[in-house]
Amino acid sequence: MAMNLLVVALFVSIFGAEYFARKLAVIPPHFTLVPEMLSAIAVVAIVCKVLSGRRWQLDKRYVLFLALYSFVILFGFLAQAVPTGAVVAGLRSYFKFLPFFLLPAIHPFTARDLKLQLVCLLALLLVQSPLAVYQRFVQFAASMHTGDPIAGMTTHSGVLSLLMISGIVPVVAFYLRKKISFPMMLVLVGALFLPTTLNETKSTLLLLPVAVLLPAWFMPRGARSLRRLVPLVAVGIVAGMVFVTVYDRLIQHGAPGYSLESFFEEDIDRYLYTGAAEGRRTWIGRFDAIMFALEGIGRDPWATAFGLGAGNVSESFLPGFEGTYASYYKRYGADATQVAGFLWEIGLLGILTYLYLYFLAWRDASFLARSDDKLAVLGQVWATVTVIMAAGLVYTSIFAVNEVGYLFWYFCGVTASRAYAVRRARRAAAAAAAAAGRDGSTPWPAGAAAGYRRTLGVRPGEHGALRHLP
Repeated sequence: MAMNLLVVALFVSIFGAEYFARKLAVIPPHFTLVPEMLSAIAVVAIVCKVLSGRRWQLDKRYVLFLALYSFVILFGFLAQAVPTGAVVAGLRSYFKFLPFFLLPAIHPFTARDLKLQLVCLLALLLVQSPLAVYQRFVQFAASMHTGDPIAGMTTHSGVLSLLMISGIVPVVAFYLRKKISFPMMLVLVGALFLPTTLNETKSTLLLLPVAVLLPAWFMPRGARSLRRLVPLVAVGIVAGMVFVTVYDRLIQHGAPGYSLESFFEEDIDRYLYTGAAEGRRTWIGRFDAIMFALEGIGRDPWATAFGLGAGNVSESFLPGFEGTYASYYKRYGADATQVAGFLWEIGLLGILTYLYLYFLAWRDASFLARSDDKLAVLGQVWATVTVIMAAGLVYTSIFAVNEVGYLFWYFCGVTASRAYAVRRARRAAAAAAAAAGRDGSTPWPAGAAAGYRRTLGVRPGEHGALRHLP
């Protein structure tokens, strides 16, 4: 129960701390450190459980990832002679999410725990909808020419849209698995979709089809989901039409006669690549930022491989903790996309290491989604969200904000530990079946069967994943 409350407190703090401390300024700014304080508590909890003899539930591939990740960052410090203050800032930025990734591996959460966590997270996301309406038409009504200030309780509008689109995924998955009705799905999708229209996030048109359609790909084999997929396609089409209509209506406040069609036909190239890397523009586009980073680290093989050092191209509100190249952060758009930031600070090897984590998370989530485990829906959700977060790497600096970084690492950890448990149970069941004999003459050990059922959540009398065993 205590660990569950710790996770719920983390969810509340990553949305509330920055919003109430910096945007509303109703609590002291030191409260922005609450998520990191919770990370410290998680470290203590992990150490206590290890000392008590609790076994890790984590595939060795993740151990390899953590070793590579640590090596890239620590070697980057040495190769670039990063100042002490920047080293501290870099360790804080790149390792603060790690305790909540490891927590599920040493303290596996039950289905009931995860249900509470997901309900809490869904409630936090739903709160963003009325807040976005208030921000658009009341708080920032004088700025109707742009949707950029419409960020809800998140850091900025792009992060809000990324989270809301990701929030649609579990709603769709539960609908496909007949856990919620069509009207309930429609209401929840509409509520989660609303802020993405009010802040005019154009990437919604690309990410929404992923959130609505991709979960069907991860349904268990033999599941008859086509009947439920057709209404989803209709919902996606209607949502896309609504987005275009609202966008074209709101954009008239700042650019009369302009439309979303005009953007995709005439301006999308200039939007992504403004020519700033060639000196033709002052505003830095996403691809400009990546080009700046590639040019900046390309002159030195060590920098190309390991970057200029974690935290060494970052600003700090505390004197002495900024990096040697902190001026690059804004000047060359190191904050424009996560790919650009990673190139500057941890190089190509750092990006490849992160992509390895993405691959492992997607692999385990896909396996879990098609298993008979009672948490298979979690795998279905996370396999889809991982794809969305992969797109987020070139969309914005997703790991520079707590509300994305903590959630991504935590649910990667949950999925990894659950997939490990299911695989381990399957191996134990197969070994027990082999020992008992597969000709059916010898009954399968009852203790092994009961343990396997407990792991997968299969009640006595149900076949589930046991149907292939004696």
